Amino acid sequence: MPGDRLEVSTSELSRRLAGGAGAPVLIVTGTPYEPGLDAVAGDLLWQAGVREVRIRETVGADDGLLHFLRFLREAASHGIDVVWESAGDLGCDTRLLYHLPPRAGDPSWRSAYRYGLCHYRVGPGFVTVTDQRRGPAVPITLRGTQEIRLVRNLDRPGPSEESSAFIGLVRSGLIISNGRDALCLPYRLRRWPIPCTAI
Repeated sequence: MPGDRLEVSTSELSRRLAGGAGAPVLIVTGTPYEPGLDAVAGDLLWQAGVREVRIRETVGADDGLLHFLRFLREAASHGIDVVWESAGDLGCDTRLLYHLPPRAGDPSWRSAYRYGLCHYRVGPGFVTVTDQRRGPAVPITLRGTQEIRLVRNLDRPGPSEESSAFIGLVRSGLIISNGRDALCLPYRLRRWPIPCTAI
């Protein structure tokens, strides 16, 4: 049915969603790592009725890859499916991305992926991360002000640092860096999975 799908370019996506346009299946055309994707939040997608996003262009190991990974993270936070393909190697350890909607043609990623695989919760003066991407759940509690600042500031791609807190979060797989820019990988749970024992 025509009302079940909406086709929109990457550059127009944020404006169209904010204007109330939406459909269960969203088909995104144009550059998939447009920096403008940073304005698209999971809440915006969910409230517009989007439950699946199909990316027309292939994704590559481009300077804008972190912008696309943030988009995947935002969709994953609400359990929104994203159908996408990569043009080859993404230039990073893809096991760190197994909590994000898998790319087409990657059976390892698809079999490992599930909602809530790597997420965080915020408390007064701490952030608790639950990470199951590489095995059993490993809860990590961040109490350092620098670590908490990085988690908040790198919600969107931002500059990499040489601080010990930054290096520690990269080594633990909670931040991904391309050398110049970085992004926080865990997402906040926006819905409770069923069964709740899944996380």
